[in-house]
This record gives sequence, structure tokens and C-alpha cells, in this order.
Amino acid sequence: MKRHLTTYILVLTSSLTYGQTNIDLTIKRDTFQYFSILDTNFHKYQLPDNFKKPKKWIKVDKERTGFLGDWYGNKYSDTFGLKDALAIIDTATQLSQIGSAKSWCINNYQKAFPFLVARLSDKRKIGLTNTGDLIIWDRLGTSDLEFYGHGGSITEDIFTIAGRASWILNQLTGEIFAEVHGNLTEKQSEEFKKLWVQYIDKLKK
Repeated sequence: MKRHLTTYILVLTSSLTYGQTNIDLTIKRDTFQYFSILDTNFHKYQLPDNFKKPKKWIKVDKERTGFLGDWYGNKYSDTFGLKDALAIIDTATQLSQIGSAKSWCINNYQKAFPFLVARLSDKRKIGLTNTGDLIIWDRLGTSDLEFYGHGGSITEDIFTIAGRASWILNQLTGEIFAEVHGNLTEKQSEEFKKLWVQYIDKLKK
């Protein structure tokens, strides 16, 4: 349930270890590297036409239709499509817009899946505005976000395109084997894509 509940943080130490990185909140500067590796091999990342959803995927599907609804999701218009979702992921700075793109991708996962995986190697920093009390540990350490002692926590760095794509993929499937944090490297991004290919291959069996 950790991905679908708002996490309220009341106590914060000066140094946090999360995922792959040790975050010193006293540094207050962005030392992460950014890169963009174009990947148009979408066919490699396509889901099978017919497959049985794994248990984790089924579990998060049920949670989305329950009391909590779609975690940081949002509504979208009837004319909203793939191009709109991808444009938001690539350029938007409003969390509500990213939520709309996420909701559309979850509801249209066959169309969106290959384009999301391909974006894992596009680690351009887009940023976020009007974030309220959103908590992203990496961005507390770079002063991109302020800490107010509580708030909704997102584990991945959705300040970047790769982080947004990864967040949507994991919210869709319930998986956490590939999470994009601020210190993601080019090599790691390619490894993450290979892990998703392995995941897709297992769905074919």
C-alpha cells in the first residue's frame, strides 16, 4: 500500500539514505547528471497482445478502484490521447498535468507502455511548480522542494522525464525493480530498460 497512501513525515534527520543514494539535506545544490539518449525501438518494449496480469498488477488495479482511487492521478478530456500524454511527460511542470498523463497511460497501457520504457534513458530535468507539500527525497537535497514536516511522498524523481516514465510504469504494474532517482546514470537507465524487456518476456510465457 505504500505507493497508494499519502505518507506523512513528521521527523527528518539531516542526512537520509534512500534507494541508491545518500542524501545530505544540508548541501542544497543539484549535483546530479542529466542526459538524453534517444530510443525509438518501441517494438522491443511492446506488451503482448494477450497476457495474464501478474499478481502485483492485479493488486494495484484493485487499489485504484477502491477507497484511495488513483494515487496522484487526475482527469483528462475525451480527446486526450497518446501524443498529449507524452507531451506532458516531456514538458509539463504542473503535478496535476502529470497526474492526468499518468491516469491516461494506466487506462491505455498497451499504447503507452513502449513509449514509457523508451523514456527511461531520457533524463532531462524539467522540474515542477506549485508542488505544495510534495516530498521527493532527492529534491529536498537540491533545494528544488521545501520540507514542511508532512506531505505526500513520491519515491521517484519526477522532476525528470525518466523519473516520470518510471513512476507511471511502476504505478501501473506494482513493480519496484527499476526506480529512477536523481543519481541515475546512463548505464543504469539502459539496464532498467533491459529489466523491463525481461518483464515483458515473462508475460509472453
